[in-house]
Amino acid sequence: MSSTLRILLPVFPNNSKEVFFKGYVTLLEDNSCTIYITKYTTNNEVWSEKQQQNEIYGYCGNYLPKKVSRGFMNFLNIEQNSTIKINKLLINGNQACTSSNCILMLYDYNSIKDSQAITDSKNNYFTKLVRLIKEEHGETNEKDAKENIRTNQWLASSMFLQHIYNYWKLINWLISTIKRDKRIKTVKQGNLILAVIMDILLGYIALQLLTEDKTDISVALMGVLENLINSLYSLLKWLMGAPVGLKLNNAFNKMLGKYFSYHVQLWWLFLDVSGEKLDTILHIYHYIGYLGFTFQTAIVSDLICIATFHSYCIYVYAARLFNIQISGLIALLRLFVGRKYNPLRGGIDSCEYTNQELFVGTVAFTILLLLLPTTTLYYIVFTVFRVLSLSVQYLLAKLIYMVQTLPLYVVTLWITHSPKVTGKILMEVVNQEEKAPLILRIKLCNKSIPELVNIFKPPVEVPNKVEWTNLLSNVLVGKQIV
Repeated sequence: MSSTLRILLPVFPNNSKEVFFKGYVTLLEDNSCTIYITKYTTNNEVWSEKQQQNEIYGYCGNYLPKKVSRGFMNFLNIEQNSTIKINKLLINGNQACTSSNCILMLYDYNSIKDSQAITDSKNNYFTKLVRLIKEEHGETNEKDAKENIRTNQWLASSMFLQHIYNYWKLINWLISTIKRDKRIKTVKQGNLILAVIMDILLGYIALQLLTEDKTDISVALMGVLENLINSLYSLLKWLMGAPVGLKLNNAFNKMLGKYFSYHVQLWWLFLDVSGEKLDTILHIYHYIGYLGFTFQTAIVSDLICIATFHSYCIYVYAARLFNIQISGLIALLRLFVGRKYNPLRGGIDSCEYTNQELFVGTVAFTILLLLLPTTTLYYIVFTVFRVLSLSVQYLLAKLIYMVQTLPLYVVTLWITHSPKVTGKILMEVVNQEEKAPLILRIKLCNKSIPELVNIFKPPVEVPNKVEWTNLLSNVLVGKQIV
């Protein structure tokens, strides 16, 4: 009848003389058939008078009246002694051949039912078996989250606002899934609850390690900011000279240096004025810090952005100037070969230029080329500052992600060999006789901790991801790194 017949059958208790069971039949286009036995009892309560088309009923014992099996289109009669023997198999009312191309897989019913780590796509019939067994017991097997919680673009400028939004969505997901299941059922839920508790504990410890006198902290922070501003002043003065012996355009170099120094001075005046409110900010940080270590980390990330805002402004100016010069040089190079960019077609067209146009283009090209080294120097220096700032923010975001996905519950279950984290499927051959079904025994083992962490991590992703490939390409052409 079929090319391959698979029967997934639970191991029945040895002390049961009669076992009545129920399952489902799946027929595929390649004529293969898979039978999932999902429920069994010692009486025929699992059978209903009207059998569904994809349902199969069965009996395991020494005697079964013939009139019982005739009433069902799909029926399986087996006998369990030293091994499993299939006496009769009906599929859609037809007798199926079980002497060849038949694989009988014996599994532990409770282990399969309790497992939450069976996600192997290569053996997707095991995943379907788990789903059918849970549906048989009235348990919903819906996915906790179809996709990770993503941050709105309008919150991307503040790590603290991002974290509040993500945290609210995460807690909302946890409450909704617990209400749906009416209890803490999944490993993912337990993992998140323990991660939140650990987050709060780490936050409390971090606050206790800080000095109680907030005046000392504010003085120390203002000292750090003052040293940062002075270091930037020294760097600009060094760039306005002849750094590493480079021959730069003196007038253009001094103009850029004075312009950027003026912005640094403005920013220092702003910090000096706002320093009076620093004690209030520290009080707010102290109270918010009790919400957890991740909230403290998000606030620190935003404070770093504020403290380095002046270097970011200088970077934006230098990047824009560098991009204009590079774009201008590329456009003027096309002029020398009789080409021009056509914005309507989005391509390069041929063009004839007059002598006057070629002369003006040559002068403009020379000016841009001679000013490029000075602009490039400022651009490289402050691009390095920008990349370092992004790297620190990314590390802080990664730290928040790691705290939110701490696998404490998963590791505990793995150490105690809980059936919830058994998902590695091993098959042992029990019987391999000719003209008889191949009998395999299914064993479930613990998956590795990295696999379990990936399966049971909460629906959250790393905020402020840095795409290093795009970052490098933007740096080379002077595009702004946001």
